[in-house]
Amino acid sequence: MLNYKQDKYSEDSDDCRYLDMLHYNPHPKIRVYVELITACVIFLLIIITLPRNLSWALRATIGITGASVWLWVLEPIPLALTSLLVIAALPILKATSLDTALIGFSNGSTFLIMAGFMMAQGVNSTTLGKRFANYSIIRFGGSIHGALLGVLIAPQVLSLVIPATAVRTTLLLPAVMAVIVSMKLSQNSNIAKLLILGLTFGACISGVGLLPAALANVLTADLLRNILGQEIYYFTWLKITWPVWLFMVPITWLILPKLFPPETKKLEVNQLRIELMELGHLSTQEIKCLLILALTVGLWMTESFHKLPTAVPAILATVLMGLPGIGVTSWNKLKDIEWGTVILIGASLSMASALNNSGAADFLAGELLSFPGLHAGLSNPLLLVILLIVLTHFYHLVVTNISTVVLTLIPIMLQIALKLGINPLLVAMTINIATLFGFLLIVQTLPGVITYTTGIYTPRDMLRAGFWLTLASLIVMVITALVWWPMIGLK
Repeated sequence: MLNYKQDKYSEDSDDCRYLDMLHYNPHPKIRVYVELITACVIFLLIIITLPRNLSWALRATIGITGASVWLWVLEPIPLALTSLLVIAALPILKATSLDTALIGFSNGSTFLIMAGFMMAQGVNSTTLGKRFANYSIIRFGGSIHGALLGVLIAPQVLSLVIPATAVRTTLLLPAVMAVIVSMKLSQNSNIAKLLILGLTFGACISGVGLLPAALANVLTADLLRNILGQEIYYFTWLKITWPVWLFMVPITWLILPKLFPPETKKLEVNQLRIELMELGHLSTQEIKCLLILALTVGLWMTESFHKLPTAVPAILATVLMGLPGIGVTSWNKLKDIEWGTVILIGASLSMASALNNSGAADFLAGELLSFPGLHAGLSNPLLLVILLIVLTHFYHLVVTNISTVVLTLIPIMLQIALKLGINPLLVAMTINIATLFGFLLIVQTLPGVITYTTGIYTPRDMLRAGFWLTLASLIVMVITALVWWPMIGLK
């Protein structure tokens, strides 16, 4: 039987610290020192190998990037600590000024992530998340296929108001686990695997369609603004991505039961019904929370009119949630978030800025273009999309952190796009969406990391399902790029 403690994910649990534990498993001291020394060696090798006629700032920036990616991949020290090391290294090694090294922390993306975590804390302080999760499964319940559809759709709906895939996963996981526990399913049950993997992949897909729905989206929009001066608004993003978002949900719903045939067609959701009845009518706190979320979404949707950056409505929502009388929780609850992720985002954005300002991104783009056949391949629309998707997936297998993938790969590929006369928005959007579909390895996405701790599925289970979903996502993205994007002028 499953040994699952539901209170691990309850509203009163500290999800953020739990996620921080998942991010960092202490290594033996000797291994830590070896990996830190290796990072220094990587920096020195890059500095020595690069042509002497290049500026020191350019060579130092590439060296710091290479060393930091090594540390972010292997995690001998916490990700946030590596991020602080990057911030210190940039001015110490004369790669850039202190102002540029800190510029990521004055960026809207950093504050959107911070505010998004705080909004989630506000929602978690009410029973709104639990109510929605239980209702979603009950609404489609009665059959395994219906419940799976509910599990897939629920994070898509939550993406309207909760700008973090990890938080959406932690909000929905208790309800899914309640079904599994109440049905007394064994550890190897295909039904349990269906529901948990459905939540995992559904949460990943939920980040595609809306600009604030995933960290990668916000970072991509920021890069486009900083590098190209091109603004991407809420409905612009939705107009580009909706076919991929729309079709990946039913495709996942069709593929998973083929790979994990359910032992029975009937689903037991009585426990969820009991919990929902015990919650009763919407409380005053829940109503206030809903109104604040509705205001936030309304401001996001009308961004093209009032020109307020995406972070501003999220910050306003955080303030309203913490205001005495108006709000739904206290400041002490709101500030109890994963600050390490905020530091990681700020440092990553600073590094991306240094790559562009020093000319490092432009230099690396030129070096990549020197590979035989790459120039011709990128000039063909069909091959361009396929190459970008395959490149992103391979890079994401090595560099598992989504932020690092976006902030190191997109600036270089944007420079290549500008050199070849390719639409840079097409390049950025293709890489961004492919990054969100990290279906193969557990560590590629936070939903995978979170749900894996239940012990219900194995890495092999995820790889098996992820292979077919990755292939399906490639087909959907290629069709979207060849059919829909030219219709809206993205070609």
